Amino acid sequence: MANYDIVLFDFDGTMIDTSDGIFKSIIYALNADGQPVPTEDTLRKFIGPPIYDSFKNIFGYTDEDKIEWMIKKYRERYSVLGLFEARYYDGIEELLIKLKKNGIKVATASSKPKKFIERILNETGFAKYIDYIGGTVFDEKGSGKTGILLNALENLNCTDKSRAIMVGDRKFDIEGAKGAGIETIAVLYGFGSRQEFEEYEAEYIVEDTKGIEKIIFGE
Repeated sequence: MANYDIVLFDFDGTMIDTSDGIFKSIIYALNADGQPVPTEDTLRKFIGPPIYDSFKNIFGYTDEDKIEWMIKKYRERYSVLGLFEARYYDGIEELLIKLKKNGIKVATASSKPKKFIERILNETGFAKYIDYIGGTVFDEKGSGKTGILLNALENLNCTDKSRAIMVGDRKFDIEGAKGAGIETIAVLYGFGSRQEFEEYEAEYIVEDTKGIEKIIFGE
């Protein structure tokens, strides 16, 4: 018997490596505003928070209309090209298949727009493994990760939060899970670090998808 009945996955940096398309689209938006190309370390910080917060807190934009313009420029490229400049992490499909075979409900719980998640999952054929797609909508300026998780749990009819767990790669996933009252598996193959995960007190830290599997199934 598995240790959990519900597994929620962050998307970028956890299920799929979307960095190439995201980085190129950030640079496209910054170039449109006459800004220099940031370092890779700065670009990596963009992945995780809601996009509005990233442009505000990472790139220093303060004017609301300008932030909205930057988001529009980013999505101008991302929605056409960047969306598909991505790859699933090794072992993710095998893990999803095993979860499905064992009757474990699976959802995404991401700050990425739901529309983009749906397109990627449908294009790649991974939608069949997902019971609920949790994400944001375009006009939100940041609904908060806890709200996204709670909405996913509600849609999956979760009645016992001790039987649900979040899998993510940034502090936002850990904070969101704590707010929702569930545990977190933090993955080191994404965009976070062991130091970050220890600081925010993730219950589990793993190197790869095999580590996720061991925690879920107790193997």
